[in-house]
Amino acid sequence: MEAIGNFFQNFLNIGSTVVLPIFIFIFAMILGTKPGRAFRSAVLIGISLTGINIMVQFLGSNLGPAMQKMVDNANLHLDIMDVGWGAVAGTIWATPIGAVGIPVLLIFNIILLYLRQTKTLMIDMWNYHHLVTIGALIYVGTGNFYLGILGTLIGAFITWKLADWSAPFLQKFYNMPGISLPTLSSISSLIIAVPVNALIDHIPGLKDIKGDFASAKKYLGVFGESSSMAIIIGIVIGLIAKYDIKDTLKLAINLAAVMVILPKVVAILMDGLMPISEAAREKLEKKYGEKGDINLGLDSAISIGHPSVITAALILTPFTILLAAILPMNRVLPFTDLASITFRVAFIVALVGGNVFRTLICGIFVIASVLICGTITSPLLTQIFVNSGEALPKGVAGIASFSGGSLFITFSILQLFLRNIWPILICAVIWVAFFLTRKSQQKKSIEINSKLGNPAQ
Repeated sequence: MEAIGNFFQNFLNIGSTVVLPIFIFIFAMILGTKPGRAFRSAVLIGISLTGINIMVQFLGSNLGPAMQKMVDNANLHLDIMDVGWGAVAGTIWATPIGAVGIPVLLIFNIILLYLRQTKTLMIDMWNYHHLVTIGALIYVGTGNFYLGILGTLIGAFITWKLADWSAPFLQKFYNMPGISLPTLSSISSLIIAVPVNALIDHIPGLKDIKGDFASAKKYLGVFGESSSMAIIIGIVIGLIAKYDIKDTLKLAINLAAVMVILPKVVAILMDGLMPISEAAREKLEKKYGEKGDINLGLDSAISIGHPSVITAALILTPFTILLAAILPMNRVLPFTDLASITFRVAFIVALVGGNVFRTLICGIFVIASVLICGTITSPLLTQIFVNSGEALPKGVAGIASFSGGSLFITFSILQLFLRNIWPILICAVIWVAFFLTRKSQQKKSIEINSKLGNPAQ
């Protein structure tokens, strides 16, 4: 099993821009797709993933210095460094859980599909690292390898069930039939956002605010367009960071470029995915009938190109710095993963039908949980980091990221295995709130997104 795990790890080290297209090509051929069509889809997916990575890195390279200036201006002294999800993923694979995680999860996914306990066929193995992280943290915290494996499987089961639950409104909002998005770093936000959004539904005044682009454009004209909004946000961020006029305008134009180009790159991805998704659904339904109702589980990266997602993420970025400064208990200094806020809000945007105002309110609660959970789990993550041979930067007490133990689902499972009473009780309250509101919120989201008429296009 360990040898198989090492093989998959070495294969995944090639990168998602190569690995996923290869799997898509193989999967398409198994479905009986013509080689030329399968090859075209795989190439388009590889191209678009590369484009998404370039745009996310470009976004980070522009926001990063501005956020650092804000931190310096605010004179923040926080001793846990946000090293980014990439650094965390790299160290997780070096753990004993990481050595066997991929084949174990592959087998588990197949078993659940066979037993009809999930409709999600997760072909995005690149993001298995989020699930393996759960087990790695439990293993380090308890010293028990088998509890680590059990924690990974529990995390996978919850993630895939949530992917099934969220698929109907995600599919309608992002116009991606036959696809679910079982990326833990995105889906975890819903556990907090769903009850918060349900609460907003009962607050007079707030519940009636329409914060979508269609409403903004109706009242603001050209200034309500996504590119104009990005320029305005860029200027505001530049002013807060105390940039000069030249750097402020350059930041504004660069953010507008991301706002316009990223959706077009994601459109290329969908162009490559749709033929495969349709072929899979047709073949499975023909062979198995209703039992063949399976969704392809893909990376949530395909959802981050929507203008509402980018807008909400840009606005939340300076708020994240503010939260880090004022939030009790927080010791995490946000930096590397600021560009990944798009992934934390993408599912919230679909839940609320593109309403940026509601996304911001829900997003503030989600980011607050990321910072607090990241602070609490930092010692375990730092131990994994150091055990892998990495050295902590000078003056830093520990590491964190906006993934890993900072994700609410990961944090909940970890605290359960560590038997920490107060965190368990707090998590239980949030989970109960989610379960009590999930059906009504799902129904409402589907209804809203059905009326919007494929806003992702």
